[in-house]
Amino acid sequence: MPLSFLDQLSQPRPDPGGGAAAAYGGMLALALLEKVARLEAQRPSNQGGRQGWEEKLEQIKQLTTDLDRLREEDVRAYAQLARVRASGSRGRDWEEAVAYGLQVPREIMTQAREALALLAWAGARCRKHLVSDLQVAREFLGAAFQGAYHIARANLPLLRDLPRQQEASRKLDQAALAGRQVFMEAGEILASR
Repeated sequence: MPLSFLDQLSQPRPDPGGGAAAAYGGMLALALLEKVARLEAQRPSNQGGRQGWEEKLEQIKQLTTDLDRLREEDVRAYAQLARVRASGSRGRDWEEAVAYGLQVPREIMTQAREALALLAWAGARCRKHLVSDLQVAREFLGAAFQGAYHIARANLPLLRDLPRQQEASRKLDQAALAGRQVFMEAGEILASR
């Protein structure tokens, strides 16, 4: 019988690791958000309109699919980096492995930020008794976002070219700032309910 993701995560091996866990945390949040959207889509009169909630459900499903893919890609990115490191290569293979090791957590950050924007939309429109589920989802998304940021930040020193490393750091910090802003805005919307 295959191990569940949580069982795999608890094994004494490097993968799956923090990036995959961040993506999984985002998937937990999206499951809660999907629950709220489904409940609201079934309600005869709602603020988002049935069509609006159904459109959001499709977006939630796509984000969940994307995060599940990224959860698996994080394991592949780590394996590629470990393989290249073990080979002693510091050429093109190394640069590609490091780029992949930075790309995956950045994409997790992007998906978490988009999910936070959907959560804010839902939080402004859902019935009041559902807000607490969205507050939990927001915390998971914030952790997913920050966790992926830390994974990407840990991989930055692997870039050998200093100007490239500095540019990647600048872009990562800009993305972090944008994500934290959406996190705060979603929190303000939920708190106002």
